[in-house]
Amino acid sequence: MRHTKAPYIRDVYLGYLIQGARRTSKEGYPIIEPWMVAEKPPTDIVQWDKRSTVKEKSQCAISFYCKDQYFSSLQCNPKRYTNEVKEYECVVGMDASPFDNMPPVVQKSQIYDNLAITYYYGRQGIPIIPNIRVGTDCTIDSLDAYPHNTLIAIGSNGFTRELFNREIFREQVKIIVDTLHPTGIVVYGPASDAIFSVAKEAAIPVFQYDAFMTRRYKKRKSGGEL
Repeated sequence: MRHTKAPYIRDVYLGYLIQGARRTSKEGYPIIEPWMVAEKPPTDIVQWDKRSTVKEKSQCAISFYCKDQYFSSLQCNPKRYTNEVKEYECVVGMDASPFDNMPPVVQKSQIYDNLAITYYYGRQGIPIIPNIRVGTDCTIDSLDAYPHNTLIAIGSNGFTRELFNREIFREQVKIIVDTLHPTGIVVYGPASDAIFSVAKEAAIPVFQYDAFMTRRYKKRKSGGEL
């Protein structure tokens, strides 16, 4: 048996994801660097669980705007999927859900995963678009981990159906815009003026992409298939 001088250390929390990262002062979130961010919005966007429908990966961004369980295997082993992710035009950052009914520590853990995996893919030279996802007010400081004056992404699908949620989402968008001053916002889902008026008032372009279910509905209504 070969004996090593250093003990074997298992990377149980996937520390390799944030190797070399600067960290936020309060919570230690890995900071997404501006040079990692794509310079222009993608030609199209597909969600992870529907990627088999894509014909030209180089003309499409891969996103994670789907139920968390659908990308759990990637979340557990991002390195394994690096070559597959590289085939796409760019990567819209991870979207593990920090639901408001989760304890704050769980919300922050979800946001950490989003940032760590996004940072990792950016460090591999894959153009990324930071996906901004916050939970309750205790997670707003996570915005310190995102670059200013770059393209960002926000997923709106399913968040604006109820009036109460719509108001919360609108306020969060305002905080994001006022804090990060993005050069453009990629929106996967509806981008109503009621929600994104703050961006338009600041002359920040909003690039809207229909979610998969919306596309399928439109396609069927027009007599086609998706």
